[in-house]
Formats: sequence, C-alpha cells, structure tokens
Amino acid sequence: MDDVIATLIKKLDLTAEEITDILWLALWQWRSTITVSAPEESNSISASVSDSSSDTHSPIDRLDSSQTPISQTSFIKSNPPTSIAQTSAKPPTPPEKPSTVPLYSRNSQSPSPSFDNQELLPFPVPNAIAIRNSQEILRSLRPLMQRVPSPTLSLLDEDATVEYIAQTELWFPQCKPKQEPWFELTFVVDASPSMLIWQRHVLALRRLLIQTGAFQDVRTWSLNLNSDGQLHLHPKQGAGINHQTSHTPEELIDPTGRRLILVVSDCISKLWQSGAVNPALGVWAEHGPMALVQMLPEWLWDRTALSEISKVRFRSLVPGNANQKLSVVRRASWRKTSSTDIKVPVFTLESPVVSLWSQMVAGKGNTEAPGLLFSPVKPIPLTNKEEQKPDLSAEERVQHFRIFSSPMARRLAGLLAGCPVISLPIIRIIQDAMLPRSQQVHVAEVLLSGLFKLAIPIDVDTNPDDIEYEFYDEGIHQILLDSTPTSDTFSVLSKWIKVRLRASLDDFIAVLQNPQSNQKLAERAQPFAEIAVEVLKRQGGEYARFANSIEKRFELPLLQTFVFEGVIITILQPFEFEVATIELKQTGGLRRKTELVIKRHRQQASGYSEDLGNGVLLEMVAIPEGSFMMGSPTGEEGHRESESPQHQVILKSFFMGKYPVTQAQWKAVAALPQINRELNPDPSNFKGANRPVERVSWLDAVEFCDRLSQHTNKLYRLPSEAEWEYACRAGTTTPFHFGETITTDLANYYGESTYGAGSKGIYREETTPVGSFGVANAFGLYDMHGNVWEWCADRWLNNYKRAPIDGSASVEANENKNDSQIIRGLRGGSWNSYPVSCRSACRFNNNAGHYNDSLGFRIVCSAEWT
Repeated sequence: MDDVIATLIKKLDLTAEEITDILWLALWQWRSTITVSAPEESNSISASVSDSSSDTHSPIDRLDSSQTPISQTSFIKSNPPTSIAQTSAKPPTPPEKPSTVPLYSRNSQSPSPSFDNQELLPFPVPNAIAIRNSQEILRSLRPLMQRVPSPTLSLLDEDATVEYIAQTELWFPQCKPKQEPWFELTFVVDASPSMLIWQRHVLALRRLLIQTGAFQDVRTWSLNLNSDGQLHLHPKQGAGINHQTSHTPEELIDPTGRRLILVVSDCISKLWQSGAVNPALGVWAEHGPMALVQMLPEWLWDRTALSEISKVRFRSLVPGNANQKLSVVRRASWRKTSSTDIKVPVFTLESPVVSLWSQMVAGKGNTEAPGLLFSPVKPIPLTNKEEQKPDLSAEERVQHFRIFSSPMARRLAGLLAGCPVISLPIIRIIQDAMLPRSQQVHVAEVLLSGLFKLAIPIDVDTNPDDIEYEFYDEGIHQILLDSTPTSDTFSVLSKWIKVRLRASLDDFIAVLQNPQSNQKLAERAQPFAEIAVEVLKRQGGEYARFANSIEKRFELPLLQTFVFEGVIITILQPFEFEVATIELKQTGGLRRKTELVIKRHRQQASGYSEDLGNGVLLEMVAIPEGSFMMGSPTGEEGHRESESPQHQVILKSFFMGKYPVTQAQWKAVAALPQINRELNPDPSNFKGANRPVERVSWLDAVEFCDRLSQHTNKLYRLPSEAEWEYACRAGTTTPFHFGETITTDLANYYGESTYGAGSKGIYREETTPVGSFGVANAFGLYDMHGNVWEWCADRWLNNYKRAPIDGSASVEANENKNDSQIIRGLRGGSWNSYPVSCRSACRFNNNAGHYNDSLGFRIVCSAEWT
C-alpha cells in the first residue's frame, strides 16, 4: 500500500486527501459489485422458491418489493440481507458450483408450495446466465452515463469559497450544484402471463441497469389488464396486481423531463392486441424519453401485436428529447406520418440496437434508432375475435409451427415429446444436456406456439418454475414423438424420471410392473405411464418388451401380429407419420411466377423393430401387395432409355427398412459372426450414428444381410429394383413421391440445381441423419429421394425389355454373388446428385465391389401378415 501511495504522489501529483478519496471510492465500488452481482446473478430456483414462501407477491412484484433507490440498493445483499459492516468484515465467497442449483419437487396438489415442505432432488438444474451479453450492453449504454448539475442538491465549492473570503473578508461558504446522473429510470414491466417465461431475463436486465450507475433511481412498475379489461398500472409494493389501486400513466411523468421510461414486454397479450396500452404510451411519449424493450427478436415480431405497427427510424438533435419531438427519418411503409402517431423507439437485448437507441437519446443527430408508430386508438375488445377463431387440428398446429419456427425450436419441441410433464426447470435440463446453444427465445417459440397449454391454472402470483405445460392434444404429442429420433426421446425420458420421480429408469419400469414393490413411487409414476410406454416401445429391445407388459397391465390398446413363413413371430406396431406433397401455385403478374406450396397430412402404417443390441433398432415397415407401372413416360423431364419401356409389375407384400441402414445399425451387424467376407465396422466418411452408412459396396451390403439373417432367423436381403421403385412411389405416378418437383426443404441433394418448376435450395455437401426432414412417403418410408444411393439386388439391365414382371430381381442363373465386377443397380440419388437423378424411376449402376461416400443401402424382408 505504501508503494501504491508513493506512486500516486509521484506520478499524478495527488494530495493525501485526494488519495484517501480515491481509495474510499474504490472500496465502496468493489463492495457494491460483490454484494449485488454474486448472489443475484446465480438467481437460483431455490431462492425463488424461498421468496415465494415468504410473501404472496406476483413473479414480477418480486422484482422490486421496496422501491429502494440505487444509492441504497447498491450495498444490499438480496438473500439474506447483510449490513455494510458485516460485508467489510468478510467478503462473500463465490459459490463452488455456480452453474447448477438444486431443484425442489412440488406437490402437484399445491400450485404454490412453501419452502419448508420442499423435498430436495439430488439432481443439478442448469441455471445459465439470463443475459449472456451483459458487458456489451453496458458498453452500449455509455452515452446515457452522463452527469449533470442537480437542481436541488449542492456541494461546498472550496475554490470559490476561498476566493470569496479573499475578496470580501467575509466567511460565507460558496456552493455549487452537485453532479448527479442525468436520468432516473422507471421500469414498466408487462405482467401478462406470457411474460412469465421471461422473468429471469427481466430480473437480470433490471439488475444490469442498476449496476451501470447511470441512473439516479430505478423503480419498477407493473402493467396489465385487470379483470374488467381496463389498464392496470401499479408500483411494486408487495401485493398482487388486483390487490392494489390502479395508478394513471400521468403519475410516471417527471416535470423536469429527466425520467426515462422503459416498457418491457413481448407484445403478445391482450394488452397490446387490443390497443389498451396505446393511451399510456401516448402520455409517456409526450412528456419525456420512453422506449419499448422487446423480449422477442425482430424476426418474431410478425407473430405479435407489432405485426400491424409501422416500423420506422428516429433521430434526435437534442439530448433527452421527448419521443413526440423525435424526427422520423425513414419509414418502413408508405403510410404518411400523422401528428397523432405515438413515436416509440424499440430495441431488443442486442448490444448494437441498444447502442443506437442510447446514442439517439444522447442527441447524436447522425444516429438513427429503430422505432414504431402506434396509433392513438381506443382499445378494441377481443372477445368476438377470439370466439370466431377456428380450432386447428393437431396436424395443422404442427405444420404451422414447423413452417414459422426456427430449427432450434423445432428440435426442442421434439425433445419435449419425451417428457410426461413439462416445466421450465425441465426445459433448462434438456437445453443444458442436449441443446446447449439454444436460448430463451427458442423456449418462447415452443411454449407460445399453440402446441402446448397450461396443465394447471395460474395467475400473476404463480412462480414460473411451478408452471406445468402439456400438449394441446395427444395428436400433437404423437406427431412430435414420431418425428424425433428414438434415442433422443429416450434420453429425455430418462432425465425426466430422474428429476421428477427421484428414480432411475429401471426402477420406474420395475415399479410399473410390480406396483406393490414401492406403492409410493407407483402412485407418482402411474399418471405418466402411458407416455413413458410410448417412448420405451420406440427404444426397442428389453425396453420394448417391458413396455408391452406394462401396456397390458394398464389395458392399453393391443397391436396386430404378422406371420413369417407361417409362424407368428412378433407384434406389428402401428405408427403415425407425416406425408408431404408439393403443389405448384401460379402467382405474380399474369400468373407467370410459380410458387411451391408444401402440404402435409398424417397417415398411419404398421411395422416392427428388430433389436440389434445395445439399444440399436432396425425399423421395418409393412409394404402392401399391389401393382404399378414401372419406369418413366417418355415425356418426363430427365427420362432415359434405361427407364423404358414402362411396364406393369405385380408384387407381393414385404417389409422394407423405414430408413437407409444407419452407421449404428451397420456397426451392430458388423460385430456378428462373418459369413463370406470381413466388414469394416466404421467405413463412413460422414460420421454419425444416425447418419446413413456409406462407402459400402454391393458385396458389403449382401454380407450385412447374410449376417442379419443368420442372427434373426429371418431372410433379410437387398430389394429388387421393382420393389424399390414400388415402395418409393407409394401409389404416386409423378417424378417424385412429393409430386412434380422436389425441394431441399424435404430432401438432401445438390440443391443448386432445379427440376421442373422447382427453385434452388441448399447444397449441404454431406449426408444428413436419417428421417431428419420429418416427412415420409405414403407407405411410411423416409429418405427415398437423395441422401445416399441405395444398392439393389439386380444385375444391371440396359432397359426393361427383359425385366421380370413379378417384382423379383433380375439375376442370372448360377451367377457368382462374390464377383466384384458384376454391374449392379442403384436407386434414389444422393446428397451430391442433381435432382433429376433423385426421381423415383431414375436408375444408376456400378461394379459390385465399388464403394464411395454416396453409396448406401436399405434392406427388405419377405413376409405376410394378418
């Protein structure tokens, strides 16, 4: 310390008093940072539960229960309160594991449990920092961190006092205005139910604004509609929203114009849809700076009340200008700006947008900040509109969600299908374990998509972590379950059981099979048995057998059986899947532009799963008997002579792989005893257990079938070209089972080329996990177009003039199956194929011993069923 003081005196020529002031200020700033950020940043679930036991505040009421000014709150710990003296005696120690907190189970009969009755679950719940870019946002707010002379507070001006005494010989102190922060901040939080998802982010934002030290005071108010549909504004003083007298928007106005109002919302509720908030926005915009903090990113605004609001940009030449004095410099629509329009700057929690807004407020005239022009209309009642809103089917809801949601949200929704009951803590567990790059906006996309509904009644007093969600109807759950990889839903179910029931998956299965072994666990597990059974059946193996026995115990629907060579060998399981078709719609002037419209619908088929061990299943789909015209008509784009002449083929029923053989399936079978040749257990170039195996020759594929046949006592083989094309077409006669064209939204191929009226798409330059597009053909087969070429059993024929008409493969008598130079057929196209090569009728060939990273296969099994 002596060295520090000596350096300050020498380098900066500071006096002892000045050095004392510097060290005192540094000490208090350090204490403020420690006491505010450490306990609050953890924002643990246990702390939230503890708070809920001590009062009956709403979740947003708990943002600011005392309205303490920043000068006081800067030195207060949140839980438990600690005096300054105590703090200075022993600085707080950082937690050993800040990334996780304990989760407490909740009695399902009590929506608002007390802390004392909670039972600690031995499972860490991820609790990531709500605002990841907090440092960038702080830097973006620097233009507001100005200090101005106080109109009411003053300090002793030592220099002026000395000069006055010297001139007048009168000992009168001379004062000067105290420098204080430019603005005080009023934080108006939308208390609508949809904002419960964002509670942690609102808390973090408020804490961040306090820590900037840029504001004299930070006070929080709540904004919502009361039971009568009227605007309800009240400060955070400890009571629920309907337990306080409503205040008027005018009460938030500061006559000096030095109050900054931030309205925090997702703009989804009736408050915004009806325009009930507009009058309040108009009052605040008239008398000072005000902005809307939108929790959703801009690409989601079209799904909120902002979809009909004009998007503009604002500029200000005067620091701290009231909103209505801002200049509109760019309009996003052609509507003329009216003098009655309410000017509201808007920003999301992205530092570049925050920076534009803060610079505009600071009066930097060359800065343009995004904003909205609200109309000062009277509130519109929504009752009639809601009553007339049509109820969508499960298929329509899922289709709408998939069209308008982000890929990460679609992935999260699929994973939630493995959870019997859904809550925010459970979602955070899934995000941490399986989707570490997902953010809260993806959670909002899923929960507000119309796929889910509340499982228990809530109000504004409900703790967000206590809210439970369930699928809007069971059809949605089944659709998502069918389109999500089995391994993923199985993993999610295992984690859910461990968290919710404090049991392992094996214990859960055991108690369902024998409820008397643990009656307490059985009572808690039984309500979730049906959903768990669905997931376990899809996992196959021992889990599927357990599921079947549990299903019979609970009298769930039985499945049909099938016959293999006259012997009943297993159970066929019906499954639902989504079929997509592409329709061409003429649009634009003179109908010269063609738009692709993807229509989806649900169908059902049956099949069975072959257990390959270690949780690896081979799913087979029942293909019904029938006939079709094999080959392509001469007028079809891309038609080749090898696809002629068209001829009718009659086929018996058979089973076909739902997907191309995956790398996990290949590895499992490659470990079985050798029949004719060795198999490389990991031949693929594009690695991934659920990706199709590639770099396998025709000879390798036959060896795979031989080993699997010996292991299962069923005859597995490669399909004939006729079987493959019949299964691919699934009753269609168009170039693709999708229709007249193809799109990279539905298949993996060389998307920089087009077919027919199609448009260019994505060239992924690699294989994709099987079934990842979520759509099958009418038989329930996935990835029939693109991804990997699929070997067929046939010896190559240049055309169909001598082709069999019974669906069998074209082979020669006594041919050597081990001859690597025989030319064999390939179907379906691959990830690097032009779309014309992915047609149902397109044929390709190569030597039986050839392999590359675009060649794979799927298998068939001959059988009949009843």
